Amino acid sequence: MPSEPTTPALVAVDHCPSCGTSRGASSKATPSNPVWPERGGIAVVRCAGCGLVHATAGYAPRFLDAHYTDRAARASLGASTGMAPRPGSERKRQALALYDRLTGGKLCAAPSGAVALDVGCGQGMLLDLLREAGWQTVGIERSGAAAAAIDAGHRVHAIDVEDPDERTALDERFDVITMTHVLEHLRNPVGALRWIASHLREDGLAVVEVPNWEDLARPLWGARYRPLELGDHLSFFERRTLTDLAERADLRVRTLWSAAQARTLLFPSLLTGLDTVAEGLRALRGARRAKPSNAGVGVASQRVTPGAGRLRHAAVTAALSRLDRLDPLLESLSGTGWARGANLVAVLERPR
Repeated sequence: MPSEPTTPALVAVDHCPSCGTSRGASSKATPSNPVWPERGGIAVVRCAGCGLVHATAGYAPRFLDAHYTDRAARASLGASTGMAPRPGSERKRQALALYDRLTGGKLCAAPSGAVALDVGCGQGMLLDLLREAGWQTVGIERSGAAAAAIDAGHRVHAIDVEDPDERTALDERFDVITMTHVLEHLRNPVGALRWIASHLREDGLAVVEVPNWEDLARPLWGARYRPLELGDHLSFFERRTLTDLAERADLRVRTLWSAAQARTLLFPSLLTGLDTVAEGLRALRGARRAKPSNAGVGVASQRVTPGAGRLRHAAVTAALSRLDRLDPLLESLSGTGWARGANLVAVLERPR
């Protein structure tokens, strides 16, 4: 009989990642407002101090590092190296076009000698497109995915932007800094934004994208909803709490975008539904004994992988590309300040 999968170790989140309010059992702690009860050792609460929704624990770094290294290895199969954009970078092209629009056309036509930094660059897919637009490219990545970015010709550093002691580890300032779906993973997001503020040139801009807690589909699925990535994501931002976080880091929000997008309205719910059906079928077939109370959830749970295999991956990619064509229409209907969009994109600058 196969053994049960080992549940990753958990590391508690004892303080609000944004304002630092303690949520422990001490006399100085401020009780947090419960949002979801504990599941797999992880509950979700709303900070009584600043209102940020956050998890009470996350998986240990060793598990998460292995998780992302494995994802990078699977995603890089068959990828080419060199100076040309890799096939996988095309999925970032739509994001770059949005960032360019929100910054007033500053990203897709780089000034001579301008340098762009991508924090949490992964395999360097966004850096590929920034280089294509004329930027000198630098990345920060601490996982094994950095190897692919380096092979693609980008300069990559393994710096911990949350650590105040590494504030001066990179003696360079940048015209543009991007941070795409990274902030929600961090235990010290304020420290990370302060690092960004200290490395922006005086007239530089930062573009930060995070999932939106107010996502229209999230209440339909609760804690099972795929984009929540319980165990990995620690903070769940709304428009107000993301703005508050930026201000704590001495950054000013120049633009805050959120709109309806076809892909994010439909695909995460489809995946979450498939996960739910698959879990039910496993239970009916007796393939899974009763779950212990600390069984893995979120990124440590068993999930459906719709893009496994080259043909299936190509089919999924083509279907998502067709959905993306609906986005201009959906944005015109929802507007760019829609509270229920799946993602938030903030353009930040240093106060003047």
